Amino acid sequence: MLKKIGYSLLVVLLIIFLGYIVFKYFPGFKTPYLFTTFLIALHFYVWTAIKTKLKKLSFIFRLLLGFVFWLPVMLLFVGGLALIFEPLESWPPFLRIYFIGIIFTFIVSLILPVIFIFFADVIRLFQASKLFFSSKKRRKEKNAITRKKFLVNTGLAMGGVVLGSMGFGMLHGNYDFKTFSEKLKIKNLPNDLSGFRIVQISDFHLGTWANKEPLIRAVEQINALKPDVIFFTGDLVNSITEEAYPFYEELMEMRAKYGVYCILGNHDYGKYHHWDSIEEEKENFEHLLAFYNSLDWKLLRNENITLHIKNADLLIAGVENWSINPRFPRLGDLDKALAGVPDSAVKLLLTHDPTHWEAEVLEHYQHIDLTLSGHTHGFQVGIETPYFRWSPAQYLYKHWAGLYVQDGHYLYVNRGIGAIGFPGRVGIRPEITLIELV
Repeated sequence: MLKKIGYSLLVVLLIIFLGYIVFKYFPGFKTPYLFTTFLIALHFYVWTAIKTKLKKLSFIFRLLLGFVFWLPVMLLFVGGLALIFEPLESWPPFLRIYFIGIIFTFIVSLILPVIFIFFADVIRLFQASKLFFSSKKRRKEKNAITRKKFLVNTGLAMGGVVLGSMGFGMLHGNYDFKTFSEKLKIKNLPNDLSGFRIVQISDFHLGTWANKEPLIRAVEQINALKPDVIFFTGDLVNSITEEAYPFYEELMEMRAKYGVYCILGNHDYGKYHHWDSIEEEKENFEHLLAFYNSLDWKLLRNENITLHIKNADLLIAGVENWSINPRFPRLGDLDKALAGVPDSAVKLLLTHDPTHWEAEVLEHYQHIDLTLSGHTHGFQVGIETPYFRWSPAQYLYKHWAGLYVQDGHYLYVNRGIGAIGFPGRVGIRPEITLIELV
């Protein structure tokens, strides 16, 4: 115990000394230093619990496991050196995406072990204090060690499960597309619209796609559904329009009988990128609008369009991003989007953020039959079975994935086909939605 405390103090002193050097002589490296220090501290703390267990293994296994354990620190060090010469945005997509993903995965997988090891150390310190004043030192110490081992082993096992799950989620789950199907009974639906097939996709986040092959598969899966219309409900990119350019030909291959209609999401406005000037930001947005136009997708910005299908009218209204969260753009205007809407038409609304449905649609626009949203990604992590589902998204959004019905009005929240932040999915599969009107 004293030895462990001594090592910890030496590490703390070294961190303070290096921090002084960085902050005084290299102020531009403050943030990378703090982040690296945090990661090393987590690793060192967990390593103190792991290294004793490795002694029982062969030298090759010890070397291999040690390498894997310290890999994110090595990657962060090498990546930090690379960032001196080349900003992250200009890295090749594969390196950029998986560099971030691996670092993020290892940090998250260390959180549970750190918590359990910390409680084990607190218990051990408490027991050591009691034993100091107790005559039954040997028995109490034995019990304390058993309890500590249980907590440490539990924490390490749970960390291993998280590491394995997130690793699998990056390698496989991110592109394991699933088609979710719904048949929706629309009140007073004209016979000519019975069986009308809608495919909804959302949240491409093309800046997080490492290559084109998964997108080719996704487009083939979409086209195989033989949609009458395709709706894309926002977030084409992460930050900048350039992220979309490499995927132009693949997006052009999406086919629907009556076309592709889309709206903007919060990421499409370029607000999450540092621009050198307002003019540069505006130019990026104009490039995005031009990109949509070149795809021949109809971008709806607080406007509507009516499809005349035989003797029936299907109205599609689309709004710019609107959210109850003030952090996100609030540019949607339903009054403008629904201007001149015929009462007889079946009305569909595209709005990126599902909070818009309860905040405004249900309150003031009850003549809308179906609202389609995205945005939440289902948090990309969770559990979904026919009988139970859970995701951290449910603590942020009341309507976070799938179909919701209130007073005969429908909301469908697409789980997203892409990813943001963590380039993977665990339990919440990337979604292609098929909705059939009946």
